[in-house]
Amino acid sequence: MTVALAAPAAQVCAFALGCAVIHAARGQAEILTRVLAAAAILAAVLVLLVASLDYAPEADAVLGPSPVSAAS
Repeated sequence: MTVALAAPAAQVCAFALGCAVIHAARGQAEILTRVLAAAAILAAVLVLLVASLDYAPEADAVLGPSPVSAAS
């Protein structure tokens, strides 16, 4: 298997495994729905946190040098 096909193959396997887990847990649909909703919310919060950290300016660019550090 070439390197170019490794990532898509892994994604297909993960998707198939997820489908199998959901199919096996059909009896607990309400619980599974809550778990998946919580996981989606957590993933969204983490993505927004990482995006905000990447977008935020450095502290020195916003505040400039502090008077305490300039005096010493």
